[in-house]
Amino acid sequence: MNINPVNKIKDEKNYYNNLNFNGYTRTKFGRAIDSFIKEGYNSKTVCEDMNTRLNLFLKHIGLSARLGEGFRGIVYKIDDKYVLKVNKHIKNMELYPQIPADNPFKVLKSYYGSSVVDFNMWVKILRNVTSKGKHIQAGVPDIKERCSTLVEKGAIWSDEYLPRFSNLPQKCYDALARDFAALNKIKVNGYSYTFDTKNPNNFVLAGKSLRIVDDIDKTNISEPNTIAGLLRVFLEKIDLDFKAPMGIENAGQRHSLMKKIILAGEKYELPYTQCEEDLRTWEYVSNNDFYYRDIIESLKKFRSIYPDKKVRLDKVKEFLDNEIKIGYNYFYE
Repeated sequence: MNINPVNKIKDEKNYYNNLNFNGYTRTKFGRAIDSFIKEGYNSKTVCEDMNTRLNLFLKHIGLSARLGEGFRGIVYKIDDKYVLKVNKHIKNMELYPQIPADNPFKVLKSYYGSSVVDFNMWVKILRNVTSKGKHIQAGVPDIKERCSTLVEKGAIWSDEYLPRFSNLPQKCYDALARDFAALNKIKVNGYSYTFDTKNPNNFVLAGKSLRIVDDIDKTNISEPNTIAGLLRVFLEKIDLDFKAPMGIENAGQRHSLMKKIILAGEKYELPYTQCEEDLRTWEYVSNNDFYYRDIIESLKKFRSIYPDKKVRLDKVKEFLDNEIKIGYNYFYE
């Protein structure tokens, strides 16, 4: 490998300072990962060198490098190309870097949760979700110094998140629905696989694309990735713990986003629901603005009546425009 031995580094802290490389922010650790992936782990010395580099990074990592936190792990920025995911529930395992074997999830175009180097179940290196290192999480990110109460989070969700994501073009949600449908087709040893839709922070806006960053879970449910799952991410949850505010003041934007999600699901014929949690999601996001069970039943009929996708999508759009609106218990000023 074309990298200098770590033991020759005189200033460990400066070793991880940012470098400008072809217009991108890179670190020497990131460049070492490039070489490791390209040339492989063909000797004990190479693996020990990578372990040393990782430990130096963990030693000098700062709070500014922390990008986000989920139920399983914390993600830190290495540079514009890579991030480091540290499992919160597993620690102090023996490190041994490996390049993961080919995996079935490579067909997923929006998914950035697959690792490029595994050290063990504790530490993994993944592609940075955006080459320039900037992205916007769905919902409200868990940034404690910014907001601490549910009321504050709800205000950010309504005033900042919802206007931005409800105005994204239809193709953004189409791309996610395409990957939901593709993941529904992947079966390994009798298991199906599902994206984690409980935490909206697992879905991010990078440039003009929506991307998924968390682990994929096994399940016994057939075709578990549903329209309800997309509604849960973008309309039901503020973050992992709290539900989003529903009200007259944000109804217009909620309805606009809901229609885009349902149209995307229709385009790729996602299931509407597959479990009780999915039904609860439909009930919550409907907020008595419409009767969600009638909507689902009507959409099912469209699929059987109109086999031509273009015709069906036109009919569905017209139907949603007529049906998804503020209900009898509200009024427009």
